[in-house]
Amino acid sequence: MRPRVRKLYSTVFLTALIVISACTNQKPKPIDVGQDNCAYCKMGITDPRFASELITSKGKVYKFDAIECLVAYYQELGSSEQNNTKLWVHDFLQPERWLSAKNALFMRSSEIHSPMSLNLLAVANDSERVKVQQQFEAESINWKDLLDYVDKNMQ
Repeated sequence: MRPRVRKLYSTVFLTALIVISACTNQKPKPIDVGQDNCAYCKMGITDPRFASELITSKGKVYKFDAIECLVAYYQELGSSEQNNTKLWVHDFLQPERWLSAKNALFMRSSEIHSPMSLNLLAVANDSERVKVQQQFEAESINWKDLLDYVDKNMQ
């Protein structure tokens, strides 16, 4: 193949890759409280403090009314699908702020009533965690234990 044709093919290929990757936005979409429904339980999303999203590798967005619905949906995916998704949760103390589930600190408290009654929430950092612990007698829960807790307690 001539160098000029090879360069043309390379340019077309790279351009196509850039266009495809631009189409799969991995940032969360805004929740339309009172209008959006949970992809798992189908209830309306009414409290942004507990709202969450899962975004597939192809850019499809699934919205949830509670962290427990996000986790239950996530657990139903195959492991290859799980590895290629982005999980987002709202910060309980600042519900307008999205947190990557990888970086969020998860908590549970019987004094906080989430939409699906497992009473899970997420915060951004240790100072928020301490604030929630003091105000609501909440306990921290890591990702693995969160998965187990939802698996055992979701109907």
